[in-house]
Amino acid sequence: MKFEYRYEKEIYLPIVEVILEFKKEKIRTDALVDSGAAMCLFKGEIGRILGIDIETGEKKIFQGVSAKLVSYVHEVKIALVGKIFKAKIAFSDDLSTSFNLLGRLEIFDKFSITFKEKDKEIHFE
Repeated sequence: MKFEYRYEKEIYLPIVEVILEFKKEKIRTDALVDSGAAMCLFKGEIGRILGIDIETGEKKIFQGVSAKLVSYVHEVKIALVGKIFKAKIAFSDDLSTSFNLLGRLEIFDKFSITFKEKDKEIHFE
């Protein structure tokens, strides 16, 4: 499945729509496909909308370029590109970027992902 990059903040980015589900709550949101991120990192408010008490999850510290991010890992159901599966996702109130991040762990092993920068496309197979 092919997705065109989105023009956001003066740059084209590989952003895709995902659906997260926890118990009976679902949310549709966007996430940046980030091959440099070890795991998925979503804003804390997304977890709370799903009814997750995020601070009860496994605490994980991510070291970014300029700051440390405290996050809490929970297993949720994710729908991405026609596949539905469970994945561990970290939720953080410290995530100050405007994008949730789809990282490699438990995501990239389910697809063959090709970034076509020249064409401003990302392909999931």
